[in-house]
Amino acid sequence: MLSLLDSIIVIAYFVIVVLVGIRFGQERESMDSYVVGNRQVPWLAVLGSLIATEISAATFLGTPGVGYADNLGYLQMGVGSILARFAIAFFFLGAFYKLRCLSIYEYLADRFGGSSHYTAACFFLLSRVMASSVRLMIASTGLHVILGLPFGWTMIGFATLCLIYAGIGGIKAVIWTDCIQAIIFLSAGATMLWVLHDTVGWSQILEVGGETGRLEIFQWIPDGSFWTDSNWFFLAAVFGFINTLAMQGTDHDFTQRMLTCKNLGQARKGIILSGFISLPVAALFLLIGVGLFAYYAQFPDASLPLKIAGEISSVDSDKVFPHFIATALPNGLKGLLLCGVLAAAMSSLDSALAALSSSIVVDLYRPLFGNTENSERHVWIARGFMVLIAIALVSIAWSLQNGGQFIWLAFKIAGVTYSGLLGVFLVGLLTNRGSDRWNLVAMLGGSVCTATLLFLSESKVLDLAWQWPMLFGVSFTFLVGSLPGRPLLKNNASIS
Repeated sequence: MLSLLDSIIVIAYFVIVVLVGIRFGQERESMDSYVVGNRQVPWLAVLGSLIATEISAATFLGTPGVGYADNLGYLQMGVGSILARFAIAFFFLGAFYKLRCLSIYEYLADRFGGSSHYTAACFFLLSRVMASSVRLMIASTGLHVILGLPFGWTMIGFATLCLIYAGIGGIKAVIWTDCIQAIIFLSAGATMLWVLHDTVGWSQILEVGGETGRLEIFQWIPDGSFWTDSNWFFLAAVFGFINTLAMQGTDHDFTQRMLTCKNLGQARKGIILSGFISLPVAALFLLIGVGLFAYYAQFPDASLPLKIAGEISSVDSDKVFPHFIATALPNGLKGLLLCGVLAAAMSSLDSALAALSSSIVVDLYRPLFGNTENSERHVWIARGFMVLIAIALVSIAWSLQNGGQFIWLAFKIAGVTYSGLLGVFLVGLLTNRGSDRWNLVAMLGGSVCTATLLFLSESKVLDLAWQWPMLFGVSFTFLVGSLPGRPLLKNNASIS
């Protein structure tokens, strides 16, 4: 149970978040206001929201698990991720701002036609529902370990709270609450590292981390075959580049907030700076994991959560951080770290609800029903879809409770649909080729390719590092999508 001080801290956090949502819900409602904030959001707020959305519960709870169990090799992906943000800033965003779209999938309608538009929107809906379900599962697992709350009721509570302020205030409420949440969970992470330093000491953390290989970052030469070593620098960096292109450039959950900036230049500043901030933040949470390993090496705890595989049991690294919060932190600090967990979870869940509901209305409902008016009625339709999406997220998260190590599970699930999405956007942006109907074949083929390779790899039929399936899937989609000649459309525009 929480102490009185911890309870006050958590309640104050909830009140602030909901009040911000209500504040923006008082403005005149239209789809432009609800979906892109009338394109008047300051770029620094967009930057804060991008950081908050990217650093979800998967980072706050899952990344320390990687640092505890493995090493700092996760940072290798950050090299490619930073480069990808420059590509998004100067290639992707230019096309989106030129069109002044509410959803980035409207670009595909303009470039190719309706089939590409609808298919890409459906791919986004599927990928974001699955990825957000994983994030909801991670956050609920963390609170279950920290507070002992029932897993199901924890998920319902998360979803309900996010529904209140995201549904009332739209994208502006999401962005400004994300800024608050980013400050909270970054403060919580820094506080946690200070606690470990004060308890164990930097010298001991570095000594234990060095002796066990947990401080290693770069692996320049593959250990064995380059097909099988997921820690090889080149593979990790290339995957970081491709995955960030897909996540930040073709996922409406991220691009929606970039479309709220006043102009293209401000949007570019937000996405580029987010890369230089997210890398040290990832390092912060990895070092927390290394510090936790050193802590429990010095102060053994027989009650550490275990996972069982057959007859072998081992420490469940994904649950070590929440276990530490629950058992080792004093009152006050426990409330702050708990708010950090809540902020990391809600900052990604609220944006997913806003992006999914707006995409359904903009990309599917309005085109299919032939009604493109910018009306308040569409805002209420989006809110209705938001409720249905929240129910779907809770249901799927419940079924994913035993999906393996958290951070890698999120990447694997997203890779299946990202393959088709990124491939077809690259065809549109980098070439003057492609066709509307053929894109459907390319996208489905790329995702099937990724899913098949992932299944064979997970089944041990094929010995393949987990990054390769998505890389092959994106390549398949791009190559197949580029086969047709120049499409006979008046809006056949690419960056070339």
